Parts: sequence; C-alpha cells; structure tokens
Amino acid sequence: MELAKKFLDEFKPTEALERLKEILPTSAEKWRVHEMIGACFHDLCDADGAAQAYFNAACTDKFLRSQRAHFSNYLFALHYLPQLDAENLIHALKIYNSLYRDAQTFPKKNFPSKKISVAYLSPNFCDSSAARFFEALLTDYDREKFSVTAWSLSKEEDAFTKKIRRNVDGFFDISELSFFDAAEKIRGTDFLIDLGGHTEGGSTLQIASYRPARVQLCGIGYFDSTGADFIDFFIGDGFLTEHDEIFTEKVLKLNKTFAFRPNSRMIREKKALKTFPHKNFTFGILNNFMKLSDDYLSAVKTILDAIPDAKIIFRDTTPLKSRQKVLIERLNSFGIKNFDVRRGSDDFFTDYSEIDLILDTFPYPGGLMTALALYMGVPVLNLCGKLPHTRTGADILRISGVKDLIVHDLDAYIKKSVDLAKNRSKLAALTEKISLDKLTDTKTFVEDFYARLEAI
Repeated sequence: MELAKKFLDEFKPTEALERLKEILPTSAEKWRVHEMIGACFHDLCDADGAAQAYFNAACTDKFLRSQRAHFSNYLFALHYLPQLDAENLIHALKIYNSLYRDAQTFPKKNFPSKKISVAYLSPNFCDSSAARFFEALLTDYDREKFSVTAWSLSKEEDAFTKKIRRNVDGFFDISELSFFDAAEKIRGTDFLIDLGGHTEGGSTLQIASYRPARVQLCGIGYFDSTGADFIDFFIGDGFLTEHDEIFTEKVLKLNKTFAFRPNSRMIREKKALKTFPHKNFTFGILNNFMKLSDDYLSAVKTILDAIPDAKIIFRDTTPLKSRQKVLIERLNSFGIKNFDVRRGSDDFFTDYSEIDLILDTFPYPGGLMTALALYMGVPVLNLCGKLPHTRTGADILRISGVKDLIVHDLDAYIKKSVDLAKNRSKLAALTEKISLDKLTDTKTFVEDFYARLEAI
C-alpha cells in the first residue's frame, strides 16, 4: 500500500495501479485499495474505471460514514459516462438515500429573529469554478432582511476566502468538528444552502442529514439531484431542470441559475488579451480531460477530417503529465491529427487568443469554462442533453443570448462546427450576439434568489 501511495505521490498512476491490483486479493482493507485505484484512474482519465472503483470501495467498506463518501464519489464520477440515463441515475440516487435510512435528525429548534437566517455550507470558500457563480449571494444580499453565515469544511484560505469573511455576518471554520457537532453549530437557522452536494465525498450532505435548518437547499456548486430526502429544494431554472423526473427535491425555479462574476485575474486577462490573425481555423476545448468521451473524440475526428487545415487545442484542468500522455495516445488511436495537448496551467488565458471556436464536451459540458470562454470573447458550441448535468453549458449560452450555439443531436453538432469553421463571417455574427451584460448580471440573480427564500 505504501509503495502504491508513493507512486501516486510521484504522479506515476500506471505503476501505482499495477501495485494495487497485486495487493487487492489479500488486503484486509479492500475499500482503501479500491479508493486508491479510483485515484489512479482519475490520473489516467479513465472515468469508467474511476466510477467502478468508487462503487467497489462503497461495497467493501464496513463503516457507514465512509460508505456514504465513497458513494458520493461514485455518483459524481457517473456523470462523466455517456451511458448514464435517467433510469440508472434514479436507481443510484435511491441507493445513496438508503444509506441514511437510520440517520439521526434534530428536533425543530427555531430562534425568533427579525431577519431571515441563511447558512451557506461548502467544502471550502476558496476561489473555484463554483465560486464564480455563488460569490454574489454572499456579498450582495439585503442586510436589512437577511443574516448570512458561511460554514467551511476546510482551513484553506485565499483572497476569495478573505473577501467572503469580510462580507458575511459570520464565518465559521468547522473543519475539525464531527459532522454531528458541525450540524449542532448550524442548528436553528432558517435556510441551509449546501454548495457541495456530492463533490468532495459529499461531506456537506453528511452534515445536512441531521436537518439543522428549517429548509435545506442544494445547487449552484452542484449540478444535479442529491437523491437525499433531507434536501428540500434543488436550485435551478426552467431550462436546466426542464426534464425534472430525476429530482427527489422540489425544484426552486429561478429566472436563471447562473450569473457569472469574473475575479480580478479574469478581468485583467480580458483587458490584456490580444487576438492575432491566424490563417488556419483553430478549435479548442479547455475542460477536464475526464470529460472527453469517445463519442466526443469521434465527433472531433469527423469535424477535422472535413476541414483538413484546421487544428484543435486541448487544455486540461490539472498539470498531470500522465493525463497528457493518455490523451495523446487516445487521439492517435482515433486517427486525429493537427492537435496540441496542453497540461493544466495558470497561464491558460493566452489560449483564447488562438482559438476561434470552443467545441464543448458532451455529455458532460463545461460550466465555468463555458462562461469564461464567452467572457473572453470566444464562442462555444454545445450539444445539449436532457439530464441536468448535460444542460449546464447550454443554460449558460441561453442566459448569454446565444441560443444559436446550442444543438440537440450529434449530426447537428458536427454540421454546425464545420459550417462555422468555413463561414467565419457567420461565426463573427454569433460572437457579436454574446451578451456579457446578461451573463454577468448578478444583481437580478441575487434579488430573485432571496425573494424566493423570503416567499418560502
């Protein structure tokens, strides 16, 4: 086990995986081996392998708390898989909910107050993809009507953390508390907003399971139903949750779920961005390489074959060489040529000056990366599905006023990609339609959200 961990720490997932498979049959802690196998598959961009490993970890663990964490990891990994459908997702959500069948919940405990109390619970309050969509809720609320607190499961801090700490009525580090003690601290608030869902092993959900608040919601930081009976509402909108049969929660249908607030770095990079003419059309995708399904890469191959002088840039969200190597091997196996595979880096902003059109991944599209591309002036083509996680990118495009960049089947995705690459004037006209005012309108988003809470 220690040797496998050493390999993982040295970013050698293949060697670590081989060692873990050797020790699995005789290990007394099979769940721990499966958990590490899941980490190996993550570093090798194998979504199927990661999902299976996390499921195996949940099945072999003896402790309920860690079973729940493994199953949250499994539920999250499922969203990378093209074969995921509503029926299978609903079944998996029911299994997760069954892990709380004997869960303890607090009796109702209300503290009379002139203000409505809202507690935001998150794995951390550092700058992140989700933070760009929820920041305004913690900084721009009506302080005459609402009292807002932030509850963090991490000691980690950055400039964003300090900004939240300055703006909310109370900021609490609960990283060293048990789930029960953390819930006891939160207990009595009117609303609990779970920003984590099944991310980070679903730790926020394990706190919410005690029902510390009168009304409990999840969303913005998580994109799908939690499956948990103790979450009352999912924060969505009519487009994102149009096909709502999977939800165990009621859907709190806002006018829009996404309002993008760029951070100071993004604002600086946008001002400094210099576009330069390039003869050959360049596609790009700046998403987590785990999202690059076989169907997606097959479509990329067809598109590039139709435009022989075009190229595509792939940029990962992690700096791992193993993932870069695996993708290059996959691209070669698909017969894709004219590509550039780049590891994750803080200097990715310069990519936008090279890219003419982002080919969004499917079935799991970009969230922040869609919004950021639009903000930087680069159009994004999206293949919209029916499950909520397949609609996030399309919802951001809809909110930004460019519905023409949304398609609903694979043939249309390929056809439109080729058409826009061959007709740059048409692409330029669509780019001009991007409404940053609508995309970044946090004011009406915040007002709408808190008005819904007040109505409840």
